[in-house]
Amino acid sequence: MAIKFDDWQDVKVAFEVARLGTLTAAAEALSVHHSTVLRRINSLEKNLNVRLFHRHARGYKVTESGAKLFETAQAIDNSLEGLHNAIAAADSELRGSLLLTTVSGFMDMLSNVCEQFQTLHPQVQLEVILEQKRLRLDHGQAHIAIRVGPKPDEGDYIAQHLAKLSAGLYAHKRYIAKHGMPKTLEDLKQHNFISGIAGFNARVPYFSWVDEFIPQSQIKLRVSETSEAARAVIKGLGIGGLHQSSIENNPDVVPILHDKLHWEFDSWLVTHHLVHRTAKVQAFAGLLKTYFSNMPHVK
Repeated sequence: MAIKFDDWQDVKVAFEVARLGTLTAAAEALSVHHSTVLRRINSLEKNLNVRLFHRHARGYKVTESGAKLFETAQAIDNSLEGLHNAIAAADSELRGSLLLTTVSGFMDMLSNVCEQFQTLHPQVQLEVILEQKRLRLDHGQAHIAIRVGPKPDEGDYIAQHLAKLSAGLYAHKRYIAKHGMPKTLEDLKQHNFISGIAGFNARVPYFSWVDEFIPQSQIKLRVSETSEAARAVIKGLGIGGLHQSSIENNPDVVPILHDKLHWEFDSWLVTHHLVHRTAKVQAFAGLLKTYFSNMPHVK
């Protein structure tokens, strides 16, 4: 029966353990948590139905089966290193395309950076992929990802903290004029809400809160994109969550019970180590980090 690898990253992590001898050393080399390394080794052994390591108090020793797998992994690692050098040499100039992936709600914040990059580097085609699901940087689906939430811990990824962003509930003055301004949490029972569709709400804190605390009968609109939910709030269709930075130039959008209902979340610049130091990636990353460091209301 053919062996199917569900996640090649499991092989990479196990290879690092085989190379360094301990979970702790592998976790340090990969910049991930000790428990992540253990989880990936267990997953790989379960998937292959074979024991790859002998566990000892002093560390992990490769079994005979493990040695066969890691011999191939070493060859793959050498090939990838050669590929990395080839990519770096080919991409020492600012030409070609640069693929950036993020969720739609971030496009407003990124537009200034994109404009700066295009002005400075007109020979580069910038492609922004707005996608709720996470694209695989190790598969070449994108060069740069901007993600929110916990720090990404994929072993071959480099994650740099951009900023701690704030979000809250907001409504347009037109909606407030029609339905009134809620002064207490109890008052929210009289209002209409906007949320996301099932499937990704758990990753958006204000959608998750609405789904947990607001009755279905009050959720008058659900959309599949955070940017469209924001547009619905600005159009006066109900109360919904927005990034604080997205309403700075819109005085007609006002916060709702901000002292009781607000959320903070981390944003990350994520790259794959094979392309992290290429000229295009470094040029865009530099502009991005400068932009976020100068944004008001971020930490």
